[in-house]
Amino acid sequence: MKNKVHDKIISDALGQLHHLPSRTIARYILHNYGEYFDGSLEKIRNSIRYKRGAIGDFNRKYATHRKPQMPMTKRYQRPPFKINPGLYLICADIHAPYHEPKPIESMLKFAQQNKVTGKALIGDVWDCESLSYWGTSRKKDYDAEICTVIDILDLLNHELPTKNNIYLPGNHEFRLSIRIQTSIPEIVGLPLAMLDEQLGLEARGFELLEYNQIIMAGKLPVIHGHEVRQISRAVNPARGLFLKTKTWSLCAHCHTSSMHTAKDINDTILTTWSIGCLCDLKPDYNPYGNDWNWGFALVNVERDGNFEVENRRILANGKVV
Repeated sequence: MKNKVHDKIISDALGQLHHLPSRTIARYILHNYGEYFDGSLEKIRNSIRYKRGAIGDFNRKYATHRKPQMPMTKRYQRPPFKINPGLYLICADIHAPYHEPKPIESMLKFAQQNKVTGKALIGDVWDCESLSYWGTSRKKDYDAEICTVIDILDLLNHELPTKNNIYLPGNHEFRLSIRIQTSIPEIVGLPLAMLDEQLGLEARGFELLEYNQIIMAGKLPVIHGHEVRQISRAVNPARGLFLKTKTWSLCAHCHTSSMHTAKDINDTILTTWSIGCLCDLKPDYNPYGNDWNWGFALVNVERDGNFEVENRRILANGKVV
């Protein structure tokens, strides 16, 4: 049985890579199937040389002949996540530990008054500065950042004890995956390295979505915003979002509250929204000249898929408008 496995591995490699030297093919097999050959490069190379020419040209022709096959694709499908009907608080860009307490408190009070039934955190709740390659004048503290994010999640749950809670990671949370893949690839895929375990999301009642996954709030697609690449801020971010999505949609990422409405050829009115942030409006990397504002949204999702969006801004004094 073992010999049959060896023969198939070598024959397949020769059929696909017959243009390469024997040692190069042997290294390829060692890298991918080394455990089947006791990790011996010479053992693999000798088998290849035998297969290629030890018994003449007839065997060489046999070894390099194979029927071309469609290779496996690495394409990955992310099915949209459909949320249950209800009234949802939609917020993002808290960027803990650079969050702003005043707008978060105002948002929670407003959500309590409106009796929301779910929370959707749509990215960049955690700034992940300690995992960034960008320089900073401040000391980076990974443990302290995690504790700050956990405190914010616990505060949200305490003030808004809803059953439907969603955490969509944004481009800042993706820094965790980037750092693991580039610096400690040996732990890629291990459960304890995942964002869910770092923040205890399951224990806190949050369902962690996949990176770049779309939330469907009825007929309304909701994304963080980085997924569509470089949303134009000409006129406003909501118009830039419409130019990318061509349909109803809502995003964060731009740190600015805006709305854009257009009509298609079938007279369907299509509106897009961008929501404000809940973080420092004058960070070190962009302290002046930005048009950011604090804000969030309430989205009411009906059973038939229809939806209603309240895009709210928060003023400097904490008033929600």
